[in-house]
Amino acid sequence: MFALYAFLSGILLSAAFKPIGLWFAAPLAIALLIYAIKSSEKYFRSFVIFACTFNAAGLIWSNKYVGIAPWLALVLLQTIFYLPLGFLKRLGEYWYFYLPVSFLALEELRARFPFGGFGWLRIGFSQVDAPYARLASVGGVSLLSLATLLLGVAAFQLAKRGSGLTLPAIAIALTLSGIFIMPNNSPRQTFQVLAVQGSVPKLGLDFNERATEVFYRHLIATEKALVAIDSSNGKETKPDLVIWPENSVDVDPFKNQKIGVAISALVDKYNIPMIIGAVLRTNGQLQNASILWEPKVGATTNYIKRHLTPFGEVMPVRSALTFFSDLPNQIEDFSPGKSAVIHKVGQGKVAPIICFELIDDRLIQSSADSSNLFVVQTNSATFANTAESAQQLAITRIRSIEHARYSVSVSTVGISAIVDTNGIVLKSTKENIATSINGAVALNATRTIYDRVGEFAWVLVLLIGLGFGAGLSYAARMANRR
Repeated sequence: MFALYAFLSGILLSAAFKPIGLWFAAPLAIALLIYAIKSSEKYFRSFVIFACTFNAAGLIWSNKYVGIAPWLALVLLQTIFYLPLGFLKRLGEYWYFYLPVSFLALEELRARFPFGGFGWLRIGFSQVDAPYARLASVGGVSLLSLATLLLGVAAFQLAKRGSGLTLPAIAIALTLSGIFIMPNNSPRQTFQVLAVQGSVPKLGLDFNERATEVFYRHLIATEKALVAIDSSNGKETKPDLVIWPENSVDVDPFKNQKIGVAISALVDKYNIPMIIGAVLRTNGQLQNASILWEPKVGATTNYIKRHLTPFGEVMPVRSALTFFSDLPNQIEDFSPGKSAVIHKVGQGKVAPIICFELIDDRLIQSSADSSNLFVVQTNSATFANTAESAQQLAITRIRSIEHARYSVSVSTVGISAIVDTNGIVLKSTKENIATSINGAVALNATRTIYDRVGEFAWVLVLLIGLGFGAGLSYAARMANRR
């Protein structure tokens, strides 16, 4: 039965993530996993079944257009990171008190290694709708993960006859303390944005196979939205900034004069600056860029994506992979940017975050330091009609809570949304349609506790988890000696 319980715990944990989004399924999954192991003593096999099931279900969206083989490789790689949990058995009967800190440590490792890390399925990202989600403003997604894991241990203890109420009471009290963290509602200046989701002619990897078509779709959608705003007789507020998604300009606007002129004509006509997402070729190298284009001036600030997507924008271990297929040789590596760039529009200090960068804690924190608004530019066409976009929006919501920043998430095909400082979605779009969002955001430069602690907050969270495990393990041993 252990295999069935481990399998069900993996399925249950995946259900905590969007689009299902049952946040309480995560602690229940951890409790069931502990039960599966305690009832069988099959540590390694239980963790393998659990991890493989969880990652396969949670990342199933990744196989829609790229194929089953890369998905299986990703699942296998992610599963390997859970194997060290099998050594917890050496800690004795109360090994599971150390499960939260061990699980979290492996999450932190997985978010950074290999190839820059892939922390997409960190447990904290599933907790955006939990009543204690504001814990992220204190210790980031790491603290949110730890809180969820502690609740899982507490749930197991509650279900275990004769185990007492001390551990559950402490874990639940620590976790639910997040409910009492005050929402970030400090006064701040408002700013009007128009996020344009222009759609693409074809979903999948070949979304931009027809040069300039994605650009013209966004151009038409923007014109349509601005005309409607102008003719609304003041019912709709004119935007201070127009935002296009990643890859919305599917040719280099600096090398294609016609495209550059069209962008300038648009911003000059309506006298509104615009942030675009474009693929550039600079000194012979491809670059994924976020560019501020201003009226009468043209392109001003230019941010180059720093954390490139492994196997998408850069091909690690290319020589080894070409042994199996020639496909890696058909992918040209992008060149990464070197530093954060803030787009300044009036009082707005806009931090551009391009797609995969959203899961990089250190990068997001560096962007938050000098900004008062996040703009998440993404191209979800590669994974359209899957759970990817909903999961990405959930991560955006967590980032808004962590740093007390409004986020404008804009995608080529959706979901596009405006998120407030408490992670609440104020406006959003449906997928696979050409549309736009015209809405107000707040320019907030408040620094959260997490921001003040800095990029090594995760170390403090790990120490909290370690102290929790050691303290309760000691208390349990002392109780047994009486």
